[in-house]
Amino acid sequence: MILVQVIALTMLMACKSGGSGNNGGSADQPYGEKSGIVTYKPMDMMGVKVTQTLYFDDYGKKEMRETMVEGNMNGMEMRQHTIDMRDGNQMYHYELENIAAGQDRATKNVYKTTLTPEMLESMNVGSLSAKLKAKLGYKEEGKETVAGLEGIKYSVAPDSLNPENRITGVQYKNIQIKLSMGQMQIIADKVDFDANVPAEKFKVPEGYTVIDESAQQAPQMPAEAPATAEPEKK
Repeated sequence: MILVQVIALTMLMACKSGGSGNNGGSADQPYGEKSGIVTYKPMDMMGVKVTQTLYFDDYGKKEMRETMVEGNMNGMEMRQHTIDMRDGNQMYHYELENIAAGQDRATKNVYKTTLTPEMLESMNVGSLSAKLKAKLGYKEEGKETVAGLEGIKYSVAPDSLNPENRITGVQYKNIQIKLSMGQMQIIADKVDFDANVPAEKFKVPEGYTVIDESAQQAPQMPAEAPATAEPEKK
């Protein structure tokens, strides 16, 4: 549940606030830096430590978020190591490790999702429509310095039924360096731009089976009725 909350928060706040031009924000250049590694501060949630690292290249067209969850939950030692990767409009999620009660329950499945144009729009404020900004209750709230970088502070209210439950974040050149929802916070600790990120970070490991969830959710077209031959005219 903790892992689900962390990933949900991260994915929910994929909408960026960096601007345009050299700040990133376009489909061709989501980020304003070519490559980088962002290491986030560990989070302590009910005795469980959560750490995340973001790797990106090609101005954010490729990115991979690595999440580690480990600790003691209700007297049971647990450790989870998951990967969320994006290559263009293709998203991939898989486990490297999922240990609970002394057993590794990780599967060798990679769950693939194709992002729609609307999803991609929500991930880049440079192309964010006024309609979507209004729907999210998007507000810019000045600037804030995180990990030595002065970024744009913003807030959104993604739950239209509870607009008072706002989520805040800080973006630098469209790169997430902080986000907060209640007592849960993801805060950058170290940022290394122009890092040489290995190409393997953006590839599905060998031995895994890719399951295309987009294809499974696509509506099935009804089968066409077989054509019938017209009666021969006499």
